[in-house]
Amino acid sequence: MNQNEISLSPEITFIQERSCLSSPGQEDIHLTPNERRLLELIISGKGKKETIIEEIWHSRGTIVGESSYHQLIKMLRRKLQIAGLPYSVIKTIPRHGITLNLTKCPEPEERVLNSPAHEEIAAEVVADAGNAELTALPELTLSQLGREKLNSGRFIHEKKLVLFGLVIFMLPTLLTCVYKLVNPEPQAFPFESNIGEVTFHLSSLRGISSEVLEQRRSKLPKSITNVYIASNGPKFWVAECEGELSKENKCRYELYSSY
Repeated sequence: MNQNEISLSPEITFIQERSCLSSPGQEDIHLTPNERRLLELIISGKGKKETIIEEIWHSRGTIVGESSYHQLIKMLRRKLQIAGLPYSVIKTIPRHGITLNLTKCPEPEERVLNSPAHEEIAAEVVADAGNAELTALPELTLSQLGREKLNSGRFIHEKKLVLFGLVIFMLPTLLTCVYKLVNPEPQAFPFESNIGEVTFHLSSLRGISSEVLEQRRSKLPKSITNVYIASNGPKFWVAECEGELSKENKCRYELYSSY
């Protein structure tokens, strides 16, 4: 037996070069690279969880959770069982890690590799392999994780810049709306008086009586329907319009003083 062949029992040999478990008269049971490395670490006495995770994943820049660690142990235990070793061949010792328990290995004649139980175990190994891939995914390398964090940071920064630009662009409009809501514009002509078919719009009632309005009404052409009078002390501004002042109808303007 050369250095690449390690005997696990009188009939079962671990061949490192071929990554398989071999026994006379039976097909080789092949191990995945991670299963092979795990078995090598256990045989060499490096079965601590931290050491296994570091040697198998972290040394290659891959980040995984404990679920991947436990799944890998389960898969290796299944394949050792298919080869003819008991399920308890991998034993966990507190504060020491996992070891190979080869003291109670069954004799070759006790193994029935072609039994229904053997086929069921083989099917479970295939299912576990698929589950392990799902469990380990997504496994991100350190460089990939760094790039994703960087891209995420850039995306958030760009979103903040766009939002800030929109706020700056909309700020004048928002302030104008708020100002108008809080400080509504006062009406220029809050008082009205109807005399006949003419409506008088007054900014103030000071110095204006119904007699004054009646006199002005009697002097108006028939086409005038709205009269606007604004006062500022003794001065009066008058607009006589054929309609509303705000609709740019034909108007005649007058400015006079009460002195």
